[in-house]
Amino acid sequence: MSNLSIPHKFTDLDSLRGIAALMVIFQHMWEMDNISDARLKPWLFFCAGHEAVILFFVLSGFALTHQLRNFSISEYPKFVVRRFLRIYPVYYVALSFSAISLYVISKYIPNVLAEHNLTKWFYIWSSTSFDKELFISSFTLISHQGNSLIVAVWSLFYEMWISLIFPIILFLLWRSKIFISGLSIVTLFVVSYCLWKQGQFIDNQWQSIIYYLWYFILGATLYYIHDKVYNFANMWVLFIGLAFYFSNYILFGLIHDRMIHEIIVALGSFIILLNGIHNDVFKNILRSPILKFYGKISYSLYLFHLPVLYVLSYTILRNHDILLVKLLLIPVATLFAWGGFHLCEQPFINVARKYLK
Repeated sequence: MSNLSIPHKFTDLDSLRGIAALMVIFQHMWEMDNISDARLKPWLFFCAGHEAVILFFVLSGFALTHQLRNFSISEYPKFVVRRFLRIYPVYYVALSFSAISLYVISKYIPNVLAEHNLTKWFYIWSSTSFDKELFISSFTLISHQGNSLIVAVWSLFYEMWISLIFPIILFLLWRSKIFISGLSIVTLFVVSYCLWKQGQFIDNQWQSIIYYLWYFILGATLYYIHDKVYNFANMWVLFIGLAFYFSNYILFGLIHDRMIHEIIVALGSFIILLNGIHNDVFKNILRSPILKFYGKISYSLYLFHLPVLYVLSYTILRNHDILLVKLLLIPVATLFAWGGFHLCEQPFINVARKYLK
């Protein structure tokens, strides 16, 4: 059997995906009627949705490296098909749900939300224009700009395209002769520096692929060295990792440079993942049934929660307070995510395992 058919053994880490997905939801709840940066206070740490995306990237780099540990170039076509089957089907279901919901709401439900003082961010969905840009960004993931049906999938754009080049990156950085590996890492540093000097390193979607690739590489690095640094997996170091991860909450938003902030968060994610592998106390927490459940449905939860948020808002806010929308969002989004996983994700996972051995 191909190693591409073997599920990864670090299942405790899946719970971190569930926690991260919930943090994204809490951030979007906050941003409905509050300025985004106003959440940067220690007691609102659970709204760390942007930090969760960095954690996703580091964790993806780790998981992909495990999946590709015995990878050969002849398996690359199968790898690509498996990635498409893993990412696109349920994404298309969530996208269709969002588009149909928007059509029905715009046609049959009048806009009565003005008195709730919702932020401009909230109205991105209802302002969707079904044009060529939307088609390109939404249905192909060749771009994430203009995708207003599920704005959270900007990170999926990077997840998809970085994962497709990741086997080549692993080969160049870790499996080639030392000269090739050294030359590759120096080249990547030089390219990154030049893009950063241009000032669009994290603002241009294609240049940002190089930027976010570094977080995948950090996850890959953890995979290769975690057995050598297991002594750092203890509660004291874990607290340091959490402090890095929530640094801008602890410091009340004083870290203004986005890149510096994300690097600190990535280092915190590295430490958190290391403890998720070797810290028995932390692993037992991650094995909680509810965290394992949310880890399993985390991808569908990430995709469905915004369309669900919009549907709840436009149908409930006519007669009720925004608090009711926020109270219902997680249970209703969880129900949709559970359906998305069992009715779409799992069947395509099974297809890949059966036919792409």
